[in-house]
Amino acid sequence: MHFVLTLFLTFIVVSLAMWIFLRIGAPVYRPDKDNIIALLELVLAGDATENDWQVFIAIPLRHNDALQAVQLRCSELSETEYIGGSGATLFTERGMQALLLILEELKHQEVDK
Repeated sequence: MHFVLTLFLTFIVVSLAMWIFLRIGAPVYRPDKDNIIALLELVLAGDATENDWQVFIAIPLRHNDALQAVQLRCSELSETEYIGGSGATLFTERGMQALLLILEELKHQEVDK
């Protein structure tokens, strides 16, 4: 009798958990223009972590072509100017200047939500 009750309760708990996960859905990384501006400002101020930058570069932004283009430019910049956590800044001086240019262009760019 205990076996049947345990099996039934297990089935109920697993079914409930699956229903909740299906309703909530998988987490999605969808930063908007303001999020990317904030990240670039953090990088330029020397307050961003390597993890902040790597998450931004690594996860495709397929929801918005304009932001994906910014991400691609930043990714390409990382290939040559990224120095990592060797100090307060993640980029060389040339990289910081390029990021400042990207930031200014993004602030003045119209981006669909």
